Amino acid sequence: MARPETLDLTRGADGRTTPRRGGTLTMVGAGDVDHLDPALAYHTVTRGILRAYTRQLVGYVASRNREEAGKLVADLAVEVPTAANGLVTRDGTRFAFTLRDGIRWDAPGGPRPITAGDVVRGIKRLAHPMANSPGLAYYLNAVDGMAEFRDALADAPGTAQEVAERLEETPISGVVALNDTEVVFTTRYPMSDFLNMLALPFATPAPVEYLDFVPGSPELDQAIIASGPYRLTGYVPRERIELRRNPAWDPATDDLRAAHIDGIVIREGLDEREAHDLVAVGEADMLWDIQPLTEELPPLLATDDPRLEVYPAGLFSPYIVVNFASPAQDGATGKRAVRTALQYAVDKAAVSEVWGGPRLNDIADQVLPPLCLAHRETRPHGTDAGRGDPERARRLLAEAGYPDGLTLRLVFRDRDIHPATAEAVRESLARAGIRVELVPASITELFSEFFSSTASARTGDWELALTGWEPDWYGNNARTYLQPLFDSRDVPEDGDWGANFGRYRNERVNELLTAALTSADEQRAGELFREVEAEVLRDAAIVPVLFAHQYWFHSTRVRNWLPYPVLNGDLTNLWLADDARGEPSN
Repeated sequence: MARPETLDLTRGADGRTTPRRGGTLTMVGAGDVDHLDPALAYHTVTRGILRAYTRQLVGYVASRNREEAGKLVADLAVEVPTAANGLVTRDGTRFAFTLRDGIRWDAPGGPRPITAGDVVRGIKRLAHPMANSPGLAYYLNAVDGMAEFRDALADAPGTAQEVAERLEETPISGVVALNDTEVVFTTRYPMSDFLNMLALPFATPAPVEYLDFVPGSPELDQAIIASGPYRLTGYVPRERIELRRNPAWDPATDDLRAAHIDGIVIREGLDEREAHDLVAVGEADMLWDIQPLTEELPPLLATDDPRLEVYPAGLFSPYIVVNFASPAQDGATGKRAVRTALQYAVDKAAVSEVWGGPRLNDIADQVLPPLCLAHRETRPHGTDAGRGDPERARRLLAEAGYPDGLTLRLVFRDRDIHPATAEAVRESLARAGIRVELVPASITELFSEFFSSTASARTGDWELALTGWEPDWYGNNARTYLQPLFDSRDVPEDGDWGANFGRYRNERVNELLTAALTSADEQRAGELFREVEAEVLRDAAIVPVLFAHQYWFHSTRVRNWLPYPVLNGDLTNLWLADDARGEPSN
């Protein structure tokens, strides 16, 4: 495979494409990571820096070429298992990997090899009873013996050390280290996308030192051990994150990350205007967790300003979560007619304008975007130009027993573009007689106090929520939308609903998901996923709003910005020109 610096290079002012080594990328933003531990980290900005300090068995090239960007390539492994090279069995359930020579941990006692046992431990940690991974559902239903392993850990005594002993001693039949360099995965059934799961940060190997910590704990955040080209050298929550070169990383072992820059510094706690202006004048290099200010987009787009990067990325964002569990208004959101009324009440075109207009997004009337291989256009609740149909919404509300409308609470993130989005939704729902009480929350509160809390869902703290979803991988990725958002298999009412934030349960959806997820035939799986989507839309389980493009703002000295299925693109292959004017070095 070609080295990263030969792919999709952004030309400098003089037309040259020679990368420059050195410099520190400075990013500025408002909030913090959710976790630095790859077993728990799921926020899209966090995953951007995970690529810098973690590695997986397989991964993706960052590229503007969609076909290249969706292809799996070897990372820690010597090669990608296939039936042709004999590393995948005929029945498609056994995948064998051999680790490369020279891959090492930046361990406290000095560099040491990453082993097959570390790969196994990384998968085991996803089921840690003190902090289940948000990605556990992917592996729980796929890896042979994973559910049994989860259950074996569930009653472990409640200290990290006691859990660690059981975690190390209890095997998983579907993940076995044959020796220090060979590991074998066995799946419960054939799957068309299992290798894609192994490219996720959740599948990062774990060093033995992690057993001393509860996953995602503040203590572990200060003890992260790197395998990628950068290591964490400083973390002050809600203030600053710093990464510098990892001396244990050997570039000869890594075909995915060129690591041109010397380090990354993230300044947190800034407001949106301050962060944007720092990048605009070249005092910072890139935005961190906020997007370009809406009012600044027209001139940037009108002049095709190269500092604004726009790339379709299959973002299902925003969409509106509907809380099925809320008792408010006589359980209004549990009624299909009310949920259908919401589909017609929302003025998606107004939200589109908040999000930068049609050059930066498309109206969404379904879940699977055009960039998903399983996508086929469907618009069961579509309206003219996405403007909504408030009169139809009023009729549906009356049929549901709400002739005078109703009042619902909408929770949303309190920063960036989200308050204006919530206001646009409030105004459009008002046309249909739906009064909205706005509930702002920090991103941490949104996920921990609202989405993850069964008590909050059931006590009427909220009925609607604004959020978004980004695919975990490109191409064959229908699973990454439909399983996390709508799967309720084996989920008890008071259990962990994962990213099924509205607590939606439909047994037909569960049956179809099982059939799709256990099909090794990509075409047949696509047909089944489309049936899942149709059932979800028939139930009006969520309100699709937009398919947003990935767009980001950086200074003139940032070169070779490449899209990747995370918010910031690929930080490990860009480079910096000599100065703030963006003049490339010799």
